[in-house]
Parts: sequence; C-alpha cells; structure tokens
Amino acid sequence: MIRTHRLLFIALALMLLPLQAIANDGVLERWPEGGHIRIHDPRGLSPEEAEKIYDAMLDRMVTGYAKSGLNNMDYRAWPRFNTSPYVSDQHGARFVNVYINQNADQFFTASDQEPMPIGTIVIKDSISAVESGGISRGPLFVMEKMPPGFKPDFGDWRYSMIMPNGKLFGITGGPGNRAVEFCGECHLQVAGRDHLFELPEEYLKR
Repeated sequence: MIRTHRLLFIALALMLLPLQAIANDGVLERWPEGGHIRIHDPRGLSPEEAEKIYDAMLDRMVTGYAKSGLNNMDYRAWPRFNTSPYVSDQHGARFVNVYINQNADQFFTASDQEPMPIGTIVIKDSISAVESGGISRGPLFVMEKMPPGFKPDFGDWRYSMIMPNGKLFGITGGPGNRAVEFCGECHLQVAGRDHLFELPEEYLKR
C-alpha cells in the first residue's frame, strides 16, 4: 500500500510539472479524478497562467457538459472571442470564455435592428475560483437565437445553464425556466446590442 501511494504521488508530480512552471509561487495541486486545481491567489493569475490552466481543464469541462444530452455541447472548434479567460461579474465572478457557432463577425455589429440570425448559439464556459485558492469547473451558459415570437421580451434568445456534471440547471421555456429568468433580465441591459454583452477590450481577440 505504501509503495502504491508513493507511485501515485510520483505520477501526480509528473503531471503537475507543466502547470507548476507557470504558477506564480509554484504551489499548485491537481487531482485527475476530480479535475480540481488549487493555486495560491487564483484571482491574481496572469492571462498566460489562466490560459494554461484552462487548456488543462477544457476537455474534461466539455465531457461533463455533454452529459446533459443537449446538442452543440462540443464547442471547442468554434471561434473563441477572448485571448484568455477573464473574470465576468455577471457570471458569479467566474473566469469565462466566449464561443459562437456561426456568424462570428456579426457579433460585433449586432443590434435590435440587425439581430443575430436564428440558430446562432453563444456559449460561455466557466471556471470557478475561490479565495482559498481552489479552481474547478464552473457552469456552462448558453444563448440560442430562436424564431421570432419565442420570447420577445428577451430578444427571442433561449437561455440555458448546465452544471459541470451535465445536470440541466434551467432552460428558457423548459425545465428550470424560472432559474434562468435572471439571465434574460440581466441581458436586458444590452437590449440595443441584441442582448449581447461586449467583451473586455484587453481580452478581445483581434
């Protein structure tokens, strides 16, 4: 048993080498079964460090979201608008990344007069960070443009939120509808931009 634990410790240490090299203070732990990463002062990560950690977690994030059984859960090949994860106060102060399935150029010019085409899906995956230094997979936030009349007050966007284990937290017009009403209400702040928030300039991919 002692030998087994020793070998496991060595294996984990080898897995951590690439991430330790980019940590601010070299203190980082990771458990492959739980997918957790722990690092000192996660909110103080540089963009490069945040991107390295995101790369290490992305595949497992997608695998978890896909357990929901919903379509379009593998978004890794879609255009991503940000250069590295950034903190979004609208999404629980989590690190987020923004992807879109089509018509990426229109994202920047969308308005209430020229809305995104039906079928457009905007995805924000997320990483949760806590003051104690823990970093783990966060929920997936999804906006899908539906046909006119679906939800006029919300620009006909359907909102859904999927937990890291694939559990559907809520979807507009479906199970947990009330749980995602806040999403639509929050995006009313940018109704003139077809309910789409702009990304922070310093993280915007050119």
